[in-house]
Amino acid sequence: MKIARERKSRSRFALLQRAVTVLLGLTMTLVVSTVIPGARAQAQEQQFASDAFARRWESTDRAVELGLVARTWFWGPAPFTPALHERYRESPEHARLVQYFDKGRMEITDPTADPSDLWYVTGGLLTRELTSGRIQVGDAEFLDTGSGAPIPVAGDPDNTFPTYADLARLVDQSQPDRSGAFVTTVLLPDGTGDRQEASEDPNAQLVQYVQYVGPLGQTVGYNIPRAFWNFMTQSGPTWRDGQLQNADPLFEWIFVLGYPIADPFWAQVRLNGASTWVLIQPFERRVLTYTPSNPPGWQVEMGNIGLHYYRWRYRYTPPTALASGASYYGLKPGTRWVYGTSLGSQEIWETGQPTERFVAGTTLIPRSERGPTGARITYWGITDDGIFLYGIDALDQSGNSVELELFWPPIRLLGAADLSEGASWSTETTVLSTRSSPRRTTVAVVVQGAQLVSTTYGIVPAWQLTVTEHDEAGTQKMLVLWFSPGLGIAQWIGNGYAAQLRSVSTVGQ
Repeated sequence: MKIARERKSRSRFALLQRAVTVLLGLTMTLVVSTVIPGARAQAQEQQFASDAFARRWESTDRAVELGLVARTWFWGPAPFTPALHERYRESPEHARLVQYFDKGRMEITDPTADPSDLWYVTGGLLTRELTSGRIQVGDAEFLDTGSGAPIPVAGDPDNTFPTYADLARLVDQSQPDRSGAFVTTVLLPDGTGDRQEASEDPNAQLVQYVQYVGPLGQTVGYNIPRAFWNFMTQSGPTWRDGQLQNADPLFEWIFVLGYPIADPFWAQVRLNGASTWVLIQPFERRVLTYTPSNPPGWQVEMGNIGLHYYRWRYRYTPPTALASGASYYGLKPGTRWVYGTSLGSQEIWETGQPTERFVAGTTLIPRSERGPTGARITYWGITDDGIFLYGIDALDQSGNSVELELFWPPIRLLGAADLSEGASWSTETTVLSTRSSPRRTTVAVVVQGAQLVSTTYGIVPAWQLTVTEHDEAGTQKMLVLWFSPGLGIAQWIGNGYAAQLRSVSTVGQ
């Protein structure tokens, strides 16, 4: 019975659509806009996104790749992503070039700066973001996810402790100078313990105390054990001008690691399936680990924080290509829709060219929406499963973004296979904002049926949809809209506001 009802509904809608097409003389051409972003691939398949990135990698890791030195990777064998453009307010077009490696991220925030400067290429403050759960999208702008990343800091990928979220209780808690003492503190799920046998390991002795101005403007200090300090200040062969040259120090530790943000601690993790003691210390950009049971040259390593961060940030928005169907969903780039509204003034929507600058690696169609209730840009993904809303830029009168909202995961609003009377679906998502705390919300869509809708633009065949949003605080909003395949939204009513289609045209005409 369900199949028969769906066929009847589709047939009815097809007849309505053909009738209105004859009345209006409309010819809708399906636009295929296939833009394939660089999805995550094997490291050896990726090219460096910038010559500056390649030079930075070569200085420490070329010799490792060639087997000329026995030491840990500083970045990794190669980048594991293609060139990406991540949202960053202070960069040109509000996005900066980045590329991910196992052990970090390289980024160019200001491409007009001097490429020879050490800080032309920087490494993200990945540890700070992972422990706080705040994704940095500008010098002073963050998307707050609400908690640190539930990703293990060290050991096998399926370890449950310690995670970056667990480190939040240690970070930015300034410590007294304990030079000469040994690290015996053990981090436990429910507090801390003591590992006295560690005092027999000379590499666990605290030999350096580092002070700096902390994030709140106060002076903070942290202790560094011999294992890490020797690693941070080591000399050794570096690759320069096509050959090995000795460097002292091998690298600028503040540039690579950033400052320490907590004292070191021991943790028992599963490594290659076996329970193993590991000394861990978080820095702003990286995490250092000391595993006494490892062979020389590999006892001190940088954690795979680049891989960890990428998995966390893009777990709900993995790289996605733009599929065909922009015209079907009323999102053909370069199109303008004009609506009359119940407030007496017009609302105008204009679609721009596909972009990857809202979610790196994912091609979205931006739609500028200006009306009596404000201005915004909404970002839409089209896949074989339908159309998804990824997020919103709220704009001021000058067109500048005043608030960024990202939906984690994106909201599924429509799918071609769903257009049958009685069909329904929903998305549970977290709304991340640069202005407010994260909030959980559910968006549900129900297809009421096919109708002929009379608008000032003309008679339009459309599906009536009911969209309901309710969040964890109990707030509920409802919107009824009429969607016409090949044309877009014909009209909508909701929250004391109504709009009706007046015209559709190409931008510039």
